[in-house]
Amino acid sequence: MNYRFLILIILISTIAISLRSQTSTELSDKYINYRNHLLEEWIIVSSDVEQFGVNIPAVDRILDSLGNPRWVSWSDGNSNFNHWLGILATEYRLLKNNGQDYQETLSMLVYSMLAIERLDLYSEYALRKQHNTESYHNESELIKYPDDINGFMIRDDVSLGFWRQYHKHFKSEYGWHNKTGDGTNRYLSVFQKGVIAKEGMSQDNIIYMLQSLALVKTLVDDENMSKIEINFINTFIPDYLKSKGILNGNTISFDKWVDDLTDRLVRRCFHEYPEPKVVLKITTGKAHPSKTKFGGIMSSYWYIINPVTNDLVAEGNGEDMGVWMNSYGIAEAGNFITGKTCYHSDGSEMGLNAYLFKALLFKNLRFLKHGGFPVPDNIDDYMFRALASISDINWDEDSYDLIYLLGDKRSGWTYEHNPLILFLLHSDKYKKVYSSGIEFYEKDKKYYKELLGFAPFDGPSTDYTRSDYHPFWSSSSRLNWPHNKGNRNAKDVREYVGMDYMFLYNLYRLVFEPKGYELPKDRRNEILTKSAIAYPIPDLKGIDAQFYYLPPKPKK
Repeated sequence: MNYRFLILIILISTIAISLRSQTSTELSDKYINYRNHLLEEWIIVSSDVEQFGVNIPAVDRILDSLGNPRWVSWSDGNSNFNHWLGILATEYRLLKNNGQDYQETLSMLVYSMLAIERLDLYSEYALRKQHNTESYHNESELIKYPDDINGFMIRDDVSLGFWRQYHKHFKSEYGWHNKTGDGTNRYLSVFQKGVIAKEGMSQDNIIYMLQSLALVKTLVDDENMSKIEINFINTFIPDYLKSKGILNGNTISFDKWVDDLTDRLVRRCFHEYPEPKVVLKITTGKAHPSKTKFGGIMSSYWYIINPVTNDLVAEGNGEDMGVWMNSYGIAEAGNFITGKTCYHSDGSEMGLNAYLFKALLFKNLRFLKHGGFPVPDNIDDYMFRALASISDINWDEDSYDLIYLLGDKRSGWTYEHNPLILFLLHSDKYKKVYSSGIEFYEKDKKYYKELLGFAPFDGPSTDYTRSDYHPFWSSSSRLNWPHNKGNRNAKDVREYVGMDYMFLYNLYRLVFEPKGYELPKDRRNEILTKSAIAYPIPDLKGIDAQFYYLPPKPKK
């Protein structure tokens, strides 16, 4: 047999398949297929918005030899809310602009925003219970309202109680309890096991959430909530939303909601006197909160702390001065989203903070108007890029350089969503250099369409023996964790939810093909309360385990 001829035929067939998948109709069909899979196997969409774990999508899973999930993971929290909120905000805008029914999308967006509120309110409760920091007669005493609505959140609250009720939805067995009795060997969540159990959000979690919230504010209108079923256990969250003017009768103001969440998140990143600074000392190589700066080479009010334990959060906390390095961008993002000018602190708006942020973003330690030293390309700048896309950070305010920087196609692996987000958030400015007929725009349109065409129809996977495998789509999110080799494993196959494709597809449609967007009217994934019928409340009695099924309700 002429193997070279056979290989040539295979290559031609592969190219033909890739080209066929690049039609607009087939990209849309792929999006709908991903969407159906997500709702059927990767998330519990529930109107019971205070139940732990609901309305947060899982991200990846490992399959057994029969192709069944033997392990489901919610990952580290960096893509869950960022991608899901981004998908829903863009889907909402596209459906509404095209005269389509968007009620299901709106409901899921509200539920996911309320999942963030649930995390903000009950994270301290879960940690106080975990660490046994206070005595109590009723667990509800571990909730401090309204003080606990302060922007501090654990990364997810996918608990053992949630898994006990819903594991079959994820096509998985319940599994064996772990040693600590707060999880099983069939799923992994940060609530169960991060670097530490119930790990708090790091700066990159917060930055990614700010990026998605910026899209929500820009793309989503105030809406009537009367058709959305919502069941609360306690009155804390609705009372808070009403007190802030976010919920007014049946009307929800997404503008006010995003502004309030942004304020809470940004304020978790900096502290003011009389709180201590983090002090970097050469003897330890790490910075820690201290009121004494003796022996310190740097100090800053920019860090993230767990208010229950008074320790720095486990990762991305500022002990490497990383939060200080991003302080200019974080404050600028807060200012842009809310329209205020109140988030710069500890000199973050001037001098070294602003200069270093821009220098590392643009890879240029500029010291003269037309001169400077280049910064190595291999310095990872994902947080700089995300923040810059929110608030349009250029060397000079009237510059257009940022869109070209974010459009950098480093060997086909970079953060492709950022230039599209920048354009959507700042379209009045950038449409002068990024619109139909302009060469840069037309080349990008072709690039994104080809990239989306490479995505496997049945979702990203590490199984390189699949005929539709592609290395560009073989990770939990190519948008958050790009690399240039691809994940390959045919033995322990890992499948991914594909929210990176969905997010990028919707961004592509908004920027390049905004007309003709629709979802099937007879789709199977009508939500509301079907999950409560399919998965009844589990029996939790007589089992020595920490379920964290529901937050406690105060005794009357």
